Amino acid sequence: MTRPTLKLTYFDSPGRAELTRLALFLHDIPFEDERVSYAEFMARKPTLPFQQLPTLTVDGEVFAQSHGMARYIGHLTGLYPTSNPLGAYRVDEILAASDDIVNTLIPSLFERDMDKKLAMRKELVAATLPTLYACVEARLVAANSQGPFLLGETLSLADIELFVMRMSMRSGHMDGIPTTICDNYPRWNAIADAVAALPKVHAWYASRQ
Repeated sequence: MTRPTLKLTYFDSPGRAELTRLALFLHDIPFEDERVSYAEFMARKPTLPFQQLPTLTVDGEVFAQSHGMARYIGHLTGLYPTSNPLGAYRVDEILAASDDIVNTLIPSLFERDMDKKLAMRKELVAATLPTLYACVEARLVAANSQGPFLLGETLSLADIELFVMRMSMRSGHMDGIPTTICDNYPRWNAIADAVAALPKVHAWYASRQ
């Protein structure tokens, strides 16, 4: 199969594009990593599918929806278990849970009044995020995988997403949210640590310094 020409467009931050960036890089699939400013995004917004980023351009056709593009890359790389329906369901559960977590954070991200932002974050830290994180941890434990990753010895999109979610929480970029908020979930952290230990993951972040 001819390898497609790919361009991934997002802001110069991990965010919703990092899962796809890492999936591509880990499997040595060439892609243009286009990073745009907010002003550039606003200028392009009317022309974008769903008027949002990230987008993935495949052989000149522009697609949207971050987990849709990640699954597409998962099909190309084997990071999405196409021959294992239950495994695919497990992966989809984690990707959907990630969306739930991000969606709880979005209102506070766009709140410009710092006092209101911190009040929103305090509520998230007190109840909302721990509840969601505990649900994620419970599903990871229930999978009972015999290996470092959600599906045992096989790396999947879910493992990379768990790593990216933890990295985001530990970044210190979200005022009012402790960088340790993910630390009390052993299975999640074991999976994220296994991803972090991959040489290609080290290489990706070394290339961004």
